Amino acid sequence: MNEKREATSMSARQMGMLLGLGKTDTYWLIKKKLFTVAKVNGKMRVMKDSFEKWYQSQSHYRKVAPEEARKWPERRKNGIHH
Repeated sequence: MNEKREATSMSARQMGMLLGLGKTDTYWLIKKKLFTVAKVNGKMRVMKDSFEKWYQSQSHYRKVAPEEARKWPERRKNGIHH
């Protein structure tokens, strides 16, 4: 009975990494209320279903490959921004 459930939300940082965005741009998108965000223990969680619905309806942002997303903290540290 150890069924692993898939998460229904992601952190703001995860969302930013998914889109290859820095912290400022990530929170700018959240502030625009384009998708559902919930606060859990004082931290913002982006609901995956609403994010995916928004993502499919827009044409400006593109998801980055997982290997690119993993480089996000390194790009930020080196001053390389989008």
